[in-house]
Amino acid sequence: MPMKLQSNHRSLRVFLAVELSRNLCEKVAELQQELRVTLPTINWVRPESIHLTLKFLGYVAPAMVEQLLTAIEPIRKSQPSIMLEIQDLGVFPHIRCPRILWIGCTGDLPSLLNLVSQIEGAMEPLGFPLEEKAYHPHLTLARIKHDNAKVGSVLAHSGLLEQPRNLGPLLIDRITLFRSDLSPKGAEYTSLWTVPLNEAGSGPST
Repeated sequence: MPMKLQSNHRSLRVFLAVELSRNLCEKVAELQQELRVTLPTINWVRPESIHLTLKFLGYVAPAMVEQLLTAIEPIRKSQPSIMLEIQDLGVFPHIRCPRILWIGCTGDLPSLLNLVSQIEGAMEPLGFPLEEKAYHPHLTLARIKHDNAKVGSVLAHSGLLEQPRNLGPLLIDRITLFRSDLSPKGAEYTSLWTVPLNEAGSGPST
């Protein structure tokens, strides 16, 4: 199926990720609503915008979108689906001055890390450098843009990070290339293509 892009010459800000199921999105929204009582001032990500990032690529020319699809094709044909569990809260970079509040992933992490490694290898020949930091799978729930130390203190004393959380399964059975458009209200994400894993005869959906 041919790719269809908007007819302009602007660069596209893109990344590879896994979309959440509707059920998981609803559970994320419920968790955010619960946490908002204790953390009302931080910037919560819209549940429908939350995803599991596999690799952030940055700005590319529109013509590169087709090349990215071609590079992913051998990986998605041979990669079986992966089952994860979404559970347990955490922060980046540390509790003393947090900037990101996230919920983590457990389950078949070796297969996920192998998938990410394959994607890294496929993207490098196209000019995308290998990630220097170790991959830490997570879903970003909120961003802390001010009063970071105060928010960290609230998190530390509330015990929220220690409370067991389990939002259920995340099945990775397809990969999506998203375009990210930045605005004062936050990033807006648009799917450019989605490919299923381990289906040799299937093409991308757009």
